[in-house]
Amino acid sequence: MITIDVTRNKNCQIVRFTVEGHAGYSERGTDIVCASVTTAVMTAVNGLTDVAGIQLTPVIKDGYLDCKLPETLSQQERFSTDLLLESMMLTLQNIVLQYGDYVNLREM
Repeated sequence: MITIDVTRNKNCQIVRFTVEGHAGYSERGTDIVCASVTTAVMTAVNGLTDVAGIQLTPVIKDGYLDCKLPETLSQQERFSTDLLLESMMLTLQNIVLQYGDYVNLREM
């Protein structure tokens, strides 16, 4: 199972997300659930770094991603970050609706 933990600050803004595990929906290399989750979170990470210009140092390993945002962001950076990460959340929530036996999404 894939476990996704999303941490929000007191303003309900995402400040960190961690993805761990493998879905086990099908064989490695053909698992559409793993591919979907990976695409959603990596699109967000790439958007944060390459589009919004946020300096991140995500930890990425096989079956693991940990992305913590900088504590200080400008108003424009926060706006871009919120847009990208809430879009990621919508995608992940839809994946959970369809494949909830394989993906667990927790918000803290």
